[in-house]
Amino acid sequence: MKLNIQSFNPDDIAETYSGLVSAESPTSLAIPGGRSPGKVLTPLASKLSPAQLQQVHLFWVDERCVPVGHEDRNDLVTLKAWEAGGPLPAQVHSMPAEQKDLASACSNYGEKIDKHGFGEGLDLCLLGIGPDGHFASLFPDHEKQHHQGKVFSIEDSPKPPPQRLSLSLNYILMSKRIDVLVLGADKGEILKKGVAHPSSTIPVSLLLEHSNMTLHLDEAARAAFEA
Repeated sequence: MKLNIQSFNPDDIAETYSGLVSAESPTSLAIPGGRSPGKVLTPLASKLSPAQLQQVHLFWVDERCVPVGHEDRNDLVTLKAWEAGGPLPAQVHSMPAEQKDLASACSNYGEKIDKHGFGEGLDLCLLGIGPDGHFASLFPDHEKQHHQGKVFSIEDSPKPPPQRLSLSLNYILMSKRIDVLVLGADKGEILKKGVAHPSSTIPVSLLLEHSNMTLHLDEAARAAFEA
């Protein structure tokens, strides 16, 4: 298995993404929650032209089932990070995780993906991982790793809150390009274990066979990975 590993440089990622966003046709970008992606999103927003911003369709890889505007929402912190660099894209597709009927919310988000022409996969998918190797809401050995649709809900997340919406592993793997942020020694350590023993116990290891995936390791993660 040959891995594409790069030192984490958010400006470089932003520059690469800005070069991949068309000013003439739609480009989809799915992003995770947390503060780490903001390091990429702020410079990316500053690099995109008005014409490019008209073409960007921004999706999320997962969302916590709390009301719109709640401090725990993934979209709240990431949109703030984007706006710190420049205007938002014309097409912002937050997950409807505030809905009571989660099955309907999943269907609605999947239909929105199809409606905008990304049913066969996303153009760009940015991911972060947790200390257990999870990404999106794909947790170790969770049965929803096998979900075949585009979007699923869970009621028993090992991290609060328990209810979440998430893109499926199957759909994420259809992305044309995947970039994984591996930031911190604990993330480097779990990545090392996943590379050595790929399994559903370490979800990030399930991405390693993707034909166009880059792992971006900061200094702490690289030191742990190479130890």
